[in-house]
Amino acid sequence: MKNYCGGPMLICPTSYTDKSDKKLDIFPSHSSMNVLTGNWFTMKRAGLGILLLAVFLLPLIPSASAQNPVFGVNLSCDSPAEMDVSPAGYAPVEMVCTIENTASVGASKIEITNEWNGGATADMLGATGEYSVEAGETEEFTVTFSGTTKQASSNSYEFEIFATVTEWNSIPLNEPFPRENDSFSDSLEIATYGAVELRINDVSTRKVESGSEFTINLQYTNKGNDNDRVRVDIANINDLKQQGFSFIGSEFVADDLAMGATSPMREIKILAPSDLSDTTNFDFQFQASSTNDANADLSETLIPVSVESSQSSGALTGGISEVGEDDLMLYGAIAGGVILLFLLLGIVSRSIRKRANKKTAEQPAIELDDEPEQDEFDDLFSDLDDIDIDTDEFDDLLDEF
Repeated sequence: MKNYCGGPMLICPTSYTDKSDKKLDIFPSHSSMNVLTGNWFTMKRAGLGILLLAVFLLPLIPSASAQNPVFGVNLSCDSPAEMDVSPAGYAPVEMVCTIENTASVGASKIEITNEWNGGATADMLGATGEYSVEAGETEEFTVTFSGTTKQASSNSYEFEIFATVTEWNSIPLNEPFPRENDSFSDSLEIATYGAVELRINDVSTRKVESGSEFTINLQYTNKGNDNDRVRVDIANINDLKQQGFSFIGSEFVADDLAMGATSPMREIKILAPSDLSDTTNFDFQFQASSTNDANADLSETLIPVSVESSQSSGALTGGISEVGEDDLMLYGAIAGGVILLFLLLGIVSRSIRKRANKKTAEQPAIELDDEPEQDEFDDLFSDLDDIDIDTDEFDDLLDEF
């Protein structure tokens, strides 16, 4: 059996040039298809030749070189900023990455992939995709991190981004051709923020006597996302001191609190001024603050205090002012009863005198034997039934008063 070479040979010497020429002879010499086909075979042979040469030269490249001399990629990214997860200041974090085609000739197709451990509390977007980059050119992409608010500042999320050359100069880079890649790794950190809550159960006006001691009880809670030292001060303490107030013990309270923890019940003891000439009202401005975060909102509570002067409390008017309304009504009723009793006794006494004078004028004098002395009031009430009171006697009585 003969092969196309024309002889009974098992192996026939082949000339790739001759075969290509034979393929070109399929079309007429003046055909445009013949020209395009010839150019395609020429480019294909050149690309394959360069690629094969690169493969053979790879073992000769010094190990210190990190890039393939024919095609390759560089990946660089900015380090991500800490993410603010406070309710008032939350904002996603953006990170810009740059990929570079290090090939001297030919465009490269570069694939972006990632590894991320954010779970349910954080997410990373934009670290995937495919980019076509010309030789020596760069391409940028943006990675966005987001997360849930109020999460602990101890949370940290590691990630790694990969850039892989999957195609160079329209040639897919699969086995046996090696793929070139680069990577960037870092972690997303959560920023610490402070938040506090002050609670004073009794916010009513405190009424105290001049020079007396009184106490303000309070509690506070760490609402931030990290351990914090929460402190409570009186914002207007200097003004209060100038007014005569002084403090027994510390002028503030503070506690180291874990995230979400509440302090024990604390107290601030205050001594009211003793030299006031009149009852005076004051406002105590209590405020709790975070040591971790100087920009955190303050938690404030206003307590009114009324200090009564020692002079007014010892005066008679002060004593009267303390008498209740019921007591005043009782005293008034007693006074009215006494006055009515005096009026009644006056009327009876005047009627008796008039009756005695009238009998003396109408009857002759009668001599009576001496009788034992009796109380002059014994028959006073027995004679009341016989008294004839003229209608004008009340008028005469009132005229005498």
